[in-house]
Amino acid sequence: MAWLIKALERGEVTTFSKNSYELVFSVFMIGLAYLYRDNPVIAYPRILYFFLLLLSSNFVFSWLLRRRSAVSLWLLDLILAVNFLIITGVLHSSGGGSSYFWVLYLLPVFGASLMARLKDAAGMTALCAIALCVFSWPINPGDLAGLLALSVKLAVLAFSSGVVYNTSQSQKRAEAGLAFKREQVGSLERKVTEKETQIVQTASAGEVGTLVSGVMHDLGNSVSVILLSAEIASEEDPPDKANIARILKAARFSKAMISNAMSIVRGQEYVFEQVSLAEAVDNAALLADYSVRKKNLKLEIDVPLTLPDIRASKVHVERIFVNAIMNSASFAPEGGTIRVVARRDENGLLAEVSDNGPGFPEKLLHGGIKAFATTRKEAGGTGLGLYVCAQIARRHDGSINLSNLPGGGAVVKVFLPYSGPV
Repeated sequence: MAWLIKALERGEVTTFSKNSYELVFSVFMIGLAYLYRDNPVIAYPRILYFFLLLLSSNFVFSWLLRRRSAVSLWLLDLILAVNFLIITGVLHSSGGGSSYFWVLYLLPVFGASLMARLKDAAGMTALCAIALCVFSWPINPGDLAGLLALSVKLAVLAFSSGVVYNTSQSQKRAEAGLAFKREQVGSLERKVTEKETQIVQTASAGEVGTLVSGVMHDLGNSVSVILLSAEIASEEDPPDKANIARILKAARFSKAMISNAMSIVRGQEYVFEQVSLAEAVDNAALLADYSVRKKNLKLEIDVPLTLPDIRASKVHVERIFVNAIMNSASFAPEGGTIRVVARRDENGLLAEVSDNGPGFPEKLLHGGIKAFATTRKEAGGTGLGLYVCAQIARRHDGSINLSNLPGGGAVVKVFLPYSGPV
């Protein structure tokens, strides 16, 4: 029984007609049948009943298809078979082989050809051709006009099927190309996001040689995201907003990378201005998003927009929270939680980044934050993340303190004064 079910399984298809041309065509033909109701070869009102059946069936079919992104090939076969039978009834009630309504056979031919499957298009075209030949039987070899008329009808069916099939194949190839490009964009976007934190840490350490190579590598990925997303958007009508968002995000990231790298090379690392802590935390969360999602972590942010601005170097404040969130993501358990909260303090803002991981080791709590001190060397840790955070906080006349929660978990407390460095 299983082999029989498998043999009957035809799969699903997404390239099927969702248009309303069948309904428009049916309405037109109903009007034509009504106007020619006095024609002796037309069985009236029986032909009208067939047209009403064709109209109602296609209305139902269109309603069903519009609700689905993919349908079983057996359902499409049923739709085409019903259309074929109804149209055959129309021809039978309007003179058979001499009926002008033979063009209705183009409906199932178009439907089969739009599936972009050669055997379906060829099969339906052959079925309609056989029906026309049966209606024209017996064929008199001496009736040149009748033979020519039948030949023209068969040629129109075959030509129409071929044109629609080729068009569907071209569309299918274009959609496959777009799908491949979307996958490329997604892959490059993941790589860009994954490397962003490494660039931040390297830049903060001042290792210009490594910075340049890292920036050039990830700038290439970012530009590829821009180019591929722009190419996809140019081929879509209307453009997908998700592709436009990728272009803007990658462009802003590219600009920030270049600006940060040039500032370090020139020695102008810090540019102090009025900064919204809520915006800086949101940007940091965006940069750390890939690492958070990779471990299925929950990132909770409670930084009110009503907090007053601080005088700070925005990109470096973002680095503090990027490194703190990434540090928590490294130690938090799979499916754990990271929380970022902030509130007013006496002379500035106090923010806390906490997690439900194992917490900081006692040596780090009592010995202070030092460069290259890490418990994650085997996992690729450099020990620079929290050290960079501490250095940036000091440049702002602020501070960073480490502690553990009573029930377990690490807390990074960041204090940044309203007025910035003296």
